[in-house]
Amino acid sequence: MSKNPKITAEEIALIKSAQAGEITAFNKLYEKYKNFTTNLLFKYIKDYDESKDINNIVWLKVYNKLSKFKDYSSFGGWLRILTNRTAIDYLRRLNDLTCVSDTAAQNVAEPEADHGDSIVDNIAYEQLVEMFKQFPEDVRRVFELYYVEGLTVSEIHDVTGIPDGTIKSHLSRRRKQLKQKFNL
Repeated sequence: MSKNPKITAEEIALIKSAQAGEITAFNKLYEKYKNFTTNLLFKYIKDYDESKDINNIVWLKVYNKLSKFKDYSSFGGWLRILTNRTAIDYLRRLNDLTCVSDTAAQNVAEPEADHGDSIVDNIAYEQLVEMFKQFPEDVRRVFELYYVEGLTVSEIHDVTGIPDGTIKSHLSRRRKQLKQKFNL
């Protein structure tokens, strides 16, 4: 399917039922469109098994965002955009991990270099938990999603509704705070 799937009146009713919380309706949507989203992901990721795994993330996002969806005639387009963004986020994260592994030797050779996330890695778990308890609830949630769950800034935005700039600001300020407190 290279084009957005055409939507029928029956599918609109199915979407509305899924929005109302009917799990069987959501499962039917998933069954109908899962190949569409998997194939879109494959165009980006080039690994079919990985595409199927990432497809679960897409459908988790669909589940979380479906209640806000209103333009039923553009369901296929909406699904395409959500899938494309998920693929791009995945590839960015994969690229970031590749860059991290490529520079691992440099980090060992240059321990004084400040690499943001390494600050958190250098703090004992117990100390980090105590520090987290002092953060406001929204900041703590951002840190948990970023460091524990491994979400990207845009994924944290999707989960919390907090603007990307605010998320980045929270992360930056708290890293500085951790650096000062633990003399890193």
